[in-house]
Amino acid sequence: MSEQRGFTLLELMIVVAIAAVLLAIAGPGLRSFFLSGARGDAAAALYGAMVQARAEAISRNNTITLCPRAAATSTSYPRCASGGTASWADGWVIYRDSAPNTAGSKPSDAADILAVGEPIDAVFDYLVEPASTSVVQFEPSGRLGASSRVNLRLCKTGDSSFDGRRVSIDPNGRIRLARDSGCSV
Repeated sequence: MSEQRGFTLLELMIVVAIAAVLLAIAGPGLRSFFLSGARGDAAAALYGAMVQARAEAISRNNTITLCPRAAATSTSYPRCASGGTASWADGWVIYRDSAPNTAGSKPSDAADILAVGEPIDAVFDYLVEPASTSVVQFEPSGRLGASSRVNLRLCKTGDSSFDGRRVSIDPNGRIRLARDSGCSV
């Protein structure tokens, strides 16, 4: 007679029960670990976009604009969101601004687009300070087009205890990435 191999039903049930207990213990920690990674990726991407926009302004000797990306456009290339629909969480567009500070849909030509940022995880959102900031413009000198500091704060929706991140740009064009605690959306 041949020897049978395998597990009994009792052995399999014990292994599944042990795995369930371990997963229940490790679950919240894993969720926090994954959120921390997503937070770091989102903050680093926006910081990198700001650095790229400033470097492009200096190297091209032209005004470079970074704006929140429109979620859906009727054109074949990404456009800036306008008014109340603008959210940095939907991504962004970096473009050469041939006519800064004029009305109209931007960018006006697909050839002006330098980079496009992707949307971030839905559990996060960006708070913009001052709230009236709809775009970030870098002048050919690398200085910020606005006369005051601009902050983009990455926060977790509905969680004021979450350690977010803040991308700050001062009027001289210096860009910093720092921790930001106590922000909520």
